Amino acid sequence: MRQRVLTGVAGGAFIAAVTYFGGTIYDFVYFGITCIAIYELSKVFFNDGFDYGAIVNYMFAIALFVEKATKYQHFFDLFLFLYISINFLVFVFNKKTDIKKVSEIIFIGTYAVFFMYHMMLMNSSPYVWLVYIIAFGSDTFAYFTGKLLGRHKLYPEVSPNKTIEGAIGGIIGCTFLSLIFFNYLSINKYFYIIIFSVSASVFSMAGDLTASKIKREYGIKDFGYLLPGHGGILDRFDSVLFVAPVVFYFVQYFL
Repeated sequence: MRQRVLTGVAGGAFIAAVTYFGGTIYDFVYFGITCIAIYELSKVFFNDGFDYGAIVNYMFAIALFVEKATKYQHFFDLFLFLYISINFLVFVFNKKTDIKKVSEIIFIGTYAVFFMYHMMLMNSSPYVWLVYIIAFGSDTFAYFTGKLLGRHKLYPEVSPNKTIEGAIGGIIGCTFLSLIFFNYLSINKYFYIIIFSVSASVFSMAGDLTASKIKREYGIKDFGYLLPGHGGILDRFDSVLFVAPVVFYFVQYFL
């Protein structure tokens, strides 16, 4: 537990500092996190962090990083088309590649690369803090509510310790924190904020359950050992991956 707390405090301080300063360093850090996530998932799916399926996703991550860090931001659609097309062509012309392999490659590209890309899109935006507030706040409220009041299992086949009461506590806590955040920014669209907060909290839990289901299906405890006491990058950022797009599109279309 002591090691877990120390890692959490040090890691949280590092990410907070990187987010506060923003800029190129922020993009580089999240590009690095994306590549580590690709490596971890590739080790799980292909038993090789540098399998050609992993390399295709590293290239996709590089393309999106370059697209974000330069003036060529209108190239996203082209890069996405090329990424999908390359995977389909490999499937057609490589006899050793079956539909399962292609599905796993595109799963990694969607889950680790595309979802995380939204964190880069919010570089220097105040709303990037909302991602952390929802992802970690929802998890914290759910944990303590579950410990105190948890009686009914939420999804025991995937995550035996999660409870319905904990999930409700996470949603309520997330909504409370979001209202404080938006009030600080003098935004009072309370109806939208409440709908958003509930949805974002559900997505945060879905991110956690997605990671848990992958680990359960492949018989692993953690995705890696990079973060002592926590596991791998995906063990810590599983909720962030799902929350980031929700925050980004809410801000884009409803504020």
